[in-house]
Amino acid sequence: MATASLLVAGTHLDEGLELQRAGKIKEADRSLRAAITDLRGSGNQKDLLRALSIESWVSVSLGNYPDGIEQAGEAVELRRALHDERHVADDLNTIALANQNLGRYPAAIAYFEEALNADRAAGDREGEITRLSNIGGIYFFEGQYLEALKSYENAKAKVDAAPSEPWTPRRRQIVLGNLAAVYQRLGQEETALDLYRSLMASRQAMPARERAQLLLNQGALYRRLGDPFKAVELYRSAQDLYAVEHYSDGEIGALRNTGIARAVDLNDLPGALDAFGTALGLAEKSSNQRGIVQASLYRGETLRRLHRFKEAESDAEKALAGARTAGLVEEQWKALYLLGRVRESGQDTKSAGEDYIDAIALIESMRSGLRPTTLRTEFLADKHDVYDALITLRLKEHAPAEELFRWIEQSRARTLADRAALGDFRDVRATQSRLGQGSMILDYWVGPDSIAVVWISAVQAGVVRLDGQVQGAVEELVRSLETGDDRWRELSRTLGDTLLAGITPTQHLIIVPDGPLSEIPFEALTVPGGNALLMERSDVSYLPSAQFLKRVEVSRRTLLPWQKQLAAWGDPPVATSDSLAQNWQRLAASADEVRSIQHILPGRSEIHLGDDARKRYLEGSRLENVPLLLFSTHAIVDPENQDRSRILLASDYIFQGDVYGFDLKGVCLVTVSACDTARGKTVRGEGVQAFSRAFLAAGAESTVTSLWRVADEPTASFMKQFYYFLAQGQGKSQALRAAKLELLHSKSGLANPRYWAAFVLTGDALSPVPLALSWSVVMLVGGAILGLGALVARWRLRAGRTALQKAVVLTDSNPQ
Repeated sequence: MATASLLVAGTHLDEGLELQRAGKIKEADRSLRAAITDLRGSGNQKDLLRALSIESWVSVSLGNYPDGIEQAGEAVELRRALHDERHVADDLNTIALANQNLGRYPAAIAYFEEALNADRAAGDREGEITRLSNIGGIYFFEGQYLEALKSYENAKAKVDAAPSEPWTPRRRQIVLGNLAAVYQRLGQEETALDLYRSLMASRQAMPARERAQLLLNQGALYRRLGDPFKAVELYRSAQDLYAVEHYSDGEIGALRNTGIARAVDLNDLPGALDAFGTALGLAEKSSNQRGIVQASLYRGETLRRLHRFKEAESDAEKALAGARTAGLVEEQWKALYLLGRVRESGQDTKSAGEDYIDAIALIESMRSGLRPTTLRTEFLADKHDVYDALITLRLKEHAPAEELFRWIEQSRARTLADRAALGDFRDVRATQSRLGQGSMILDYWVGPDSIAVVWISAVQAGVVRLDGQVQGAVEELVRSLETGDDRWRELSRTLGDTLLAGITPTQHLIIVPDGPLSEIPFEALTVPGGNALLMERSDVSYLPSAQFLKRVEVSRRTLLPWQKQLAAWGDPPVATSDSLAQNWQRLAASADEVRSIQHILPGRSEIHLGDDARKRYLEGSRLENVPLLLFSTHAIVDPENQDRSRILLASDYIFQGDVYGFDLKGVCLVTVSACDTARGKTVRGEGVQAFSRAFLAAGAESTVTSLWRVADEPTASFMKQFYYFLAQGQGKSQALRAAKLELLHSKSGLANPRYWAAFVLTGDALSPVPLALSWSVVMLVGGAILGLGALVARWRLRAGRTALQKAVVLTDSNPQ
C-alpha cells in the first residue's frame, strides 16, 4: 500500500479512537470502519487488529451484534497469529457480550469461559475477576441466582486475595454491587440495601458509569420495597450521571426503568410515555438499534394502555422490523405479542391469533437453543402471557378440545418433562391411548380472567369453561383444611361447584392443576349436586402435565424374598448448631412408623433410623429398582429459592437440587412423610417446584407428599393405613383413597381433613407396587416342587423296573 494510503488509514484510526474516548460512538463507528477498510491487505496487522478490537466494542455498543461478533472473531484470529495471547480474552469477552444481548446465553457463557481460560493462561487476575462477574451476570439474567452468587463469590475471593493491586478497590466495588443485586433478587433486601449504602458512601472514587449502575439497582430495590417515588428519584440521578459520561445506552436504560415505574407502580401513563419517547430519541440519535427496538416496544405498550391503538400498532411494527434486522429474537416475540394484543383490541382476532402463534414459534426456537437444563427452569416464566393470550382468544372462538389441549400442554412443565426424558406428545388421541376404561384426565388452565378444563376419557374429550376467580376461594379452603376449621365443608362445596361444574366423575380421576389449583386437594371438594366428597366417588391423583401419563400397564413384577422391597429413613437427630436448622422437635412416632411399615410389607427392607439415617445410602445406584422409598422426617420448603428446600437426615440434608441427581430408575413410589413437601416456589410455565416433581424427574414413577404441616402421630397412623392397602395389592391411588376413607369414616378426631387431605399422589397412580413373596410361601412352593420331584422320580423308578422285567421275559423266550 502507498504511504499516502497508510497515512489516511492511520488518520481514520486515530480519529475513531479519539471519538470513541469522547463517547461519540456513532461517529467513531464510521471512522473505525473506514480505517479497517484501508488497513486490510496493507500488511499492517497490528493497526488492523487494534481497529477491529475497538470497532467490535463500538458495534456492540450500537446494537450491531452480528458485526461485533464478526469483527471480534477476526481480532481473535489476528491476536493468535501475532502471539498476542495476553489480550485475546478482551475480544472473546466482546463476542460473549454480543451473544448475551442476542439472547444466546449458552454461546455467551462458552465465550466468557474461553476468555476466563485465556486470562488464567496469561496470569491476568483482573481479567479473571471480570470474566467471573460476567458469567455470573448470565446466570442472573436467566434467574439462576445461586449460580450467579457462586460466580460473584469466586470473583470476590480473587479480589480479596489481591489486596495490594491498584485495581483492587474498583473491582471490589463492582463485585459487591453484583452481590447486592443477587441478594436483592433472593429477597434479602436489607443485606442488599446495606451493601448499596456502603458502596455509595465509600471514599474510593467510583467511575460515573458504575455509580450510575448502583443507583439503578438501588432504584429497583426501592420499587420492590414499595417506594416507587424513591425509585424514580434514583433512576433520574443515574440518568444524569450517564449523560455527563455521554453514555447513551445507560441513559436509555435509566429512562426505560423510569417509564416502567411510572406505568406500573404510579399509574402515570403520560409520564411513562414521555420517558419512553425520550429514550427512543436518544437511541435514534446514537443509532443504537437495540435501544430503538426496546424503546419502541415500551412506548407501544404504553400507547396500547392509553387506547391509542393505531400509534401502538405503528410502534410495534417498528420494533418488530428493527428486531428482525438486528437479529434480536427476544424483542421479536415481544413485538409480535404486542401486535397481537393491539389487533385483538381492534377485533382483528384472526391477525391477533397469527401474531400469538408466530411469537410462540420464536419462543420455542429460543428454548430449543438453551441446552443446559439449568438455564431452562424459569425460561417460560415471563413468556407465559403469550400462551395465555392465545388460549383465551381460542376459548372465545370455541376452539375444539384437541387444539386447546395442545396449547395448554405446550405452556407447562416443559423443563420437568425434559429432565424426565419423556419425549413429546400433546395430542388428545395419544393421551386417550394411555387411559384405561373408567379413567379421566382433567387438564385445568387458569387464565387472567377465566378458567377452563379440558377433560379426556378413553373415548371422548371436551372443554368446560368455568366461571369465577378462584384465588381467594382456594386460599380460604386451604387455610380451613390446614387448621381443621369447621367451615371447610361450606368452602369445599363452593369451590367444588366452580371447579367440577360440568364434570361427571369417573372411577379414576387424574388432575393436571394450574396456578393456584396446585395448592388444593381435589379429593376434598364436594361434587356438585350432592354432599359427597370427590374421593367418595373417585380415587384422585395428580400430574405436572399430561405428558407424565404412563401407558396402562397390565402386569406387575413379583419380588423374591431376598430382593429389596423398601428402603426407609426415619427419626433423624435434630441438629441445634446447624445454621440451616429450624425449631424442630424429635419425631417420636417416626421410628415406629417405619418399623410398622417394615412389618406390613412382606419383602426385604433396608431401614436407617436415628444416627444411621444418612445421605450416603442414597448415593450412586443403590436405590435403582428398589420399588418403595420412605422418608419419615422433617422438611422445610423455601418459597423463594427452591434450591434451599430440604429434607432432614442425620447430620445432613437432601436438598431439592440433590434429588435431580439421584438414580431412581425402577422406583415405583417415593413417600415423603414430612411437612409441605408438595409445596414450593411456583414458576409460571413450570408450576410448583416441589419435592414431588423432583423425585419424578429423577426417575420415580410416583410420589406421595404433603400440602401442609401434619402432626407426627396422625401422620404415622395414616401412613400405616396406606401401606397396609398397598400390601393388599391395591393400586397406589386406590390405596391412598382407602386410607383416607378409613380416617374420614373413623368417627374419631382423625376424621377431620386436616389429618388426611394433605397427602397427595403425583405420577403413575393405577398400577400396584411390586409385591414380594414371603419366605413361607417360597418354602411351601419349594417343598411342593421337591415333593413333586420325588413323586416323579419314584414313578420313573417304577417304570424303569417294569420295563426291565419285560425285557428279561422277552429274552428268555428265545431258544439258543
